[in-house]
Amino acid sequence: MISETYKRKTITVITAVLCIVVFTILLFYARDPSLFSGKNSGAIVNFDDDFIKFMDVGQGDGAIIYSDGYCAVIDMGEAVAADDVLADLSRLNVKQIDMVIASHYHTDHIGSFNEIAAKYPIKNMIGPELTKYNIAAAHSAKESVLKQGGSFYDGIYGLNFTLGEFEITVLGYYNCYDENDRSLYVMAEIDNVKFLFTGDGETVAEERLLERTKALDCDVLKVAHHGSSSSTGYEFLKYAKPEYAVVSSGEGNSYGHPHIETMKALEKLNAKIYRTDRNGDITFYVDDGEIEIKTEK
Repeated sequence: MISETYKRKTITVITAVLCIVVFTILLFYARDPSLFSGKNSGAIVNFDDDFIKFMDVGQGDGAIIYSDGYCAVIDMGEAVAADDVLADLSRLNVKQIDMVIASHYHTDHIGSFNEIAAKYPIKNMIGPELTKYNIAAAHSAKESVLKQGGSFYDGIYGLNFTLGEFEITVLGYYNCYDENDRSLYVMAEIDNVKFLFTGDGETVAEERLLERTKALDCDVLKVAHHGSSSSTGYEFLKYAKPEYAVVSSGEGNSYGHPHIETMKALEKLNAKIYRTDRNGDITFYVDDGEIEIKTEK
């Protein structure tokens, strides 16, 4: 029969071992606060990667900004794109989405929101001011974020925040009846590399933007409205002067996007053009101010 003394010693040893294990786990979490904060860990990409990925969401827009384990999504395509967006987020081992930016509230930009929000908590959302004319999905998106305990911000000029090493600023917003021209213009900058997002803003919005600021120079331009000739006018390009241009459009789409006029205007600037309908996902990695581009196709 085992003596009471032996039992007590055994329990003491086991307790000590358990304490060491718990302390080790707590020390690990303390060294990596991302595991508490919702930052990504154990991702397929390196934790220190900084990149913007333009997702192939068909005839729509969608991009992921990733830095230091933090994740933002700018637009997310139609509802049919939800599985692809969720797969991209899963590869990053995302625990939560730190920021969703809706350039505007057409379904080819926010259509997959409900499915994304059902899988991932969303801490913050930025979008144009909601009006009674916006589709019901836009209002439900805001309500969903607030119910999760997140925050919603109107995308007013000058709104600024950081995401890891990125500084993200709303450069312009023209509040009008036409939903395309209500698109937010957003600059994301890291290591002096600038990405300009334009939603579906057309020439009217571009003119209003230029009345407010001429500081549009960028390294990478997300070409407005899927390459439509109604956007990306001469005056706008004169100030943006992108080295790279990304067109997000669906293969064989019924709109004929991107339009040849826009492509010629970009070629005239000697911009290197990437297209989701031809290249699939397009990822721009940034390291010490240098850009490395990887495409799916």
